[in-house]
Amino acid sequence: MRVLTSEQMQRVDAETIATVCPGVDLMERAGRGCAEFILHEFGAGVAPGNAAAHASIFCGAGNNGGDGLVIARWLAEANWSVSVHLFHPAERLTPDAQRNHQRLMSMAARGAGVTFYDVSDPDWIAQALDDVASARVLVDAMLGTGVSGSPRGALVDAIRLIGDADVPVVSVDIPSGVNGSTGETPGEAVMAAHTLTIGAPKIGTLFHPGRQHCGRVHVIDIGFPDEIIDKHADAVQLLDLQAAAARLPYRAPDAHKFGAGILLVVAGSRQYRGAALLAAEAGLRSGAGMVYLGVPASIHDAVDVALREAITVALPETADGTVAPGALATLGPYLERAHALVVGPGLGRTQETDRFVEDLVRAAAVPVVMDADAIHAFAGRPAAIAEFAGEAPVVLTPHAGELARLLGESVVDAAGARLAAARDIAGRFGVTLVYKGAPTLVSAPGEDVWINTSGSSALATGGTGDVLAGLIGGMLAQGASPLDAALVGCLLHGRAGEAAAEDLGKRGAIAGDLLWAFGPTMAALEALAGE
Repeated sequence: MRVLTSEQMQRVDAETIATVCPGVDLMERAGRGCAEFILHEFGAGVAPGNAAAHASIFCGAGNNGGDGLVIARWLAEANWSVSVHLFHPAERLTPDAQRNHQRLMSMAARGAGVTFYDVSDPDWIAQALDDVASARVLVDAMLGTGVSGSPRGALVDAIRLIGDADVPVVSVDIPSGVNGSTGETPGEAVMAAHTLTIGAPKIGTLFHPGRQHCGRVHVIDIGFPDEIIDKHADAVQLLDLQAAAARLPYRAPDAHKFGAGILLVVAGSRQYRGAALLAAEAGLRSGAGMVYLGVPASIHDAVDVALREAITVALPETADGTVAPGALATLGPYLERAHALVVGPGLGRTQETDRFVEDLVRAAAVPVVMDADAIHAFAGRPAAIAEFAGEAPVVLTPHAGELARLLGESVVDAAGARLAAARDIAGRFGVTLVYKGAPTLVSAPGEDVWINTSGSSALATGGTGDVLAGLIGGMLAQGASPLDAALVGCLLHGRAGEAAAEDLGKRGAIAGDLLWAFGPTMAALEALAGE
C-alpha cells in the first residue's frame, strides 16, 4: 500500500475530482466510511436513541470539516444524537462542505438529534465542556492534512478541551496539529485513540511524534484510482501483515532439515555471549533447518549448553576474547554448506576482529546479514562494502548511530531525510538496508522504500537487534530474496515486540522474550500464505 505526503494526497484528490468523481461524492464516501467505523467501534451494546449514543464532532472550514459534517449526518440517521462544533460560519466553508452543512441543517429542522455550537460564542467553552462530558466519542475533523504550522485561537482551546476529556477520540485523516508530511507537531495536537486516514496512509501518521498522536491507524478506502495514486506518490510502501505474508519463503510439505535452509551465525565474544545465543535461536525460530554458530573458543562450552538445537563451532580468539583472523580457516567447511551468513552480533570491536570480519564477508558466496560490530568494521569506509555486495547480496541492519559511523557523517532523524537516506544508501552501495528506528525503514536498490508499522518501545532494550539479525538471516537461508527476508524479519520482530509488551509491559519485556512471542504472527503469516 502506497504511503503519501499531504501534498501528494492533495494532488491525488484534485486529479480524481477533475477526471473521475465529483468532490462532494468523495466527501460523502469519506464521511460515510468514518461513520460506519464509529458505529462498529463504539455502537456495540448501545441502543440507537439511548442517551449514551452521542457524538461530539469538531469541524473546521476545509474539506476535513466537511467530512465531519457527513459523519454527523450518518450518525444522526443511525439515531445517534450529534453535536457539531463549527469553527467558522457556514459561508466560509468550502463549497462541498457548505452543501453538507445545508443537508445537516435540514435534518436538524426535521427534528433529528443534531445540535450546532458556535465556537465564536463567548460561552462556547463552558457549553462544549458540558457537551463532551456526555459523549461516547469525540470526532476531530478540524484541520486534516491540508494545514501545517501551529494551531491558533479557538483551535487550541478545542485541542486542549478534547485532550482533557475522558472520552475516546477519532481523528479524521490525521490528528489536528500533526503535520501530515512529516509527523511533526509544532504546537498543540490532538491525541487520538483512532485515526481514520482517507484513501491512503500519510507519512505523518507513521513517524514520531505524530505517530503517537494517531492511536490505531485505519485506512478508509474511498475509491482513489490506483493509477492516480501511483502517478503522484513517491516509491514508499507500508509494510503490514499481508505484504509480509506475500514474501514468506515457500516451505515444502516434505521439507527436511538440510532442505529447510542452513544458516551460519558468527557472533559473540567473551563479553557478549548472549548476542550469539539470541541471533542463533532467532535463526532457528525463523524456520531455518540447521544453524551453525561460530563463537570464540572461551565461550563455546557455555553457548553449547545454553542452545541445544544449534551446532556450535569453537573459533580461535584474540587476547580480548573476540574472534581472531585465523577463524576463517575453521569456518571454511561450514561456510561452504551454508545458504546464508549472519555476522556481527556481540563480536566486539578490535582491529584483529575487524580484519576477520572483512575477510569473512569477502569470502562468502552466500547472502550476508551484517549487523552491529560487523558494520563497525567498515566505519568510514562504506564503499568497501559495495566492492563485495555485487558478489553476494548484503543486508545491513544499522540504527542511526551505526549508520553515522559507517558513513563517517551525521544523519538527520526527520522523516523525509530518513526516507531519502534509505533510498540513497541502498542504491549507492548496492545493499539491502534495514534502517532501524521508529519506524524501521527497509530499502533495496531500485525498489520502493518500505515503512514497518509494527513494533513498540519494548524493543528499546539490549539484544533485540541481535534477534532481528537472526530472523533475517534465517529467512535468507530459506531462500527469500534479501528484500523479502528483511521485510518478513522486520514484521515478525516488531509484532513479537508488541506481543511481549502486552504480556510483560513495555518496560518488562526483554530481548529473549521475543523468541517466545513470534508464534501467533508466524502462524498468521503462514495462514495468509496458504500453508
